[in-house]
Amino acid sequence: MTSNFKATELFGGAVIVNLPDGYADVSDIREVPDHQEIYLDASGFSSIIVEIAERVPQPAADVDALKFHFEDIVDEQDSGRIWHTDVACLPLFPPNTPCYTLLATTTPPPATNGNIQRPLTPTFTAIILTLIRLVPQSTDIVVTINIPHIPGQQEPSDGAVNFQEGKFGSLVDGGVKIRDEVWRTLQVKDWGLFGDGE
Repeated sequence: MTSNFKATELFGGAVIVNLPDGYADVSDIREVPDHQEIYLDASGFSSIIVEIAERVPQPAADVDALKFHFEDIVDEQDSGRIWHTDVACLPLFPPNTPCYTLLATTTPPPATNGNIQRPLTPTFTAIILTLIRLVPQSTDIVVTINIPHIPGQQEPSDGAVNFQEGKFGSLVDGGVKIRDEVWRTLQVKDWGLFGDGE
């Protein structure tokens, strides 16, 4: 993963954020839904998805909405596990905007006679998800960093990656740096994107 970032306009310039300069806009090669922006690591397998979603209605707590959005992106056949949730800080949003984050993994089903895995099937995928709850706009912004762990693609210095012991490896550490830069720089320039003013 790269440590060089560049200011990137999303949703026609209504949102701006610093993204790694080695990531390419997927919409240049295929159609992407209007409510999503997807960037793919040109030299690896990781991706960043920024999604504008309808606000999850009145969960018992905001953390339930965080888990809802995670479960929404997990493939039905995969097993998912949330390792950590926390409050996030995005300084360019209005004060008291509810922001949360989680670190999770998804694991594909084991290979069977009826389920043959392709060569680049990940052992697991780490997911770093950030949820920004825009209450007046009835909108949730979901930023997802997907980090597939493909056999043979990890750094030799990583050793055994063990989430239970807090050993995340260089790929996830790189994803956390991207997340931190997103938190620092993500900004709405045109609140009309959500149909209402700020």
